[in-house]
Amino acid sequence: MPIAPRREGFAGQHLVVIPKPVRDAVAKHALLRGLLVTDAGYFPQADGHLVERAQGAATHLIIACLRGSGWVRSRAGEHSVRTGDLVWLRPDQAHAYGADATDPWTIGWVHFTGEEANAWSKHIGFNHEAVAILNHASAEGIAALKIEQIYLILEQGYSVPHLISAALMLRSALDLAAQAVRVGGSTRSASERIAAMRDHLRESLAQPHRLDELAAAAGLSVPHFCTLFRRLTGYAPIDFLIRQRVQAACRLLDTTDLSIAVIAAEVGYEDPYYFTRCFRRVIGSSPRAYRRITKG
Repeated sequence: MPIAPRREGFAGQHLVVIPKPVRDAVAKHALLRGLLVTDAGYFPQADGHLVERAQGAATHLIIACLRGSGWVRSRAGEHSVRTGDLVWLRPDQAHAYGADATDPWTIGWVHFTGEEANAWSKHIGFNHEAVAILNHASAEGIAALKIEQIYLILEQGYSVPHLISAALMLRSALDLAAQAVRVGGSTRSASERIAAMRDHLRESLAQPHRLDELAAAAGLSVPHFCTLFRRLTGYAPIDFLIRQRVQAACRLLDTTDLSIAVIAAEVGYEDPYYFTRCFRRVIGSSPRAYRRITKG
C-alpha cells in the first residue's frame, strides 16, 4: 500500500518513518540485517530546524548538506556544517543539530541500523567519535550520493522489496562517499582531473604514455598524482595501464582469431614477447594458454 509522506515544518518537506512492528519483522531478513533504513527524509531550506537528543538516537544517522549551512554538536564540541558536507552521528550518543539562522541548510537524511554500519563507517574513513564529518565533497558531489532521494522508495510502501531497494540505495551512497575519500580531500577539481586521466588511459590504450606527462596533464606533481591515482583505482598509473591493456587483450583473445602479435600491437605493445611477459604477470598464464581455456 503506498504511503503518503508526512509534510510538516518546512515547505516541500518529505519524511517517512518505518513503523517499529515492520522493522522488528524484517530485522533478521538475510538481505536487511546488514543495513535497514528506518527513517528517511528531505528538508529543503529548513529555516529554524533544530533537533536535540540528550540520549542520542537508537540508530545511525547520516545527514547530507545539499545547500546552505548548519551545525552539529556533541559532547566533543560544536562543528559547522557547510554545503557538500556529510555528517555521521552514531547511536546512543547525545547530540544536537540545526540549520544556520541566516543561511538555513537543505538536507537529505537517513536513519539506519544493521551489522554493516560500523564497517561502512570505517570503510569511508570516519573516526569513532559520536559525530564525524566528511567535508571533501562539493554541492554536486554530495548530491551525487542521492541520500535525499531514499525517502522516495519508502513513500511507495514498507514491503520487503521496498526496504531492500532503500538499503541498496544507501549502500551505493556510502560507496560513493568512500570513493570521494580515496580520491583525496584537497579539491574537487583535482579529483576530477585524476578521474579524467584514468578515463584517458582507458580510451587510449595503444598510445605510449609517460608518467611525468600524465601528471603534468593533471596539473599535479608526479608523487601527488601517483598517490591520488592509487587512491582512486587501487593501482599506480602505469600498473593500471598495463592491467587495462591486458583486459583489452583478453577480450580480443576471446572474441577474435587475431594472432598474438597483432593483438599485442592493438593494445599498445610493439614487442609481442614483452606483451606476453606483461600478460603472464597479470593473468598468470600466457596469451595462448589463456585462449585455450573454456570460459562461460
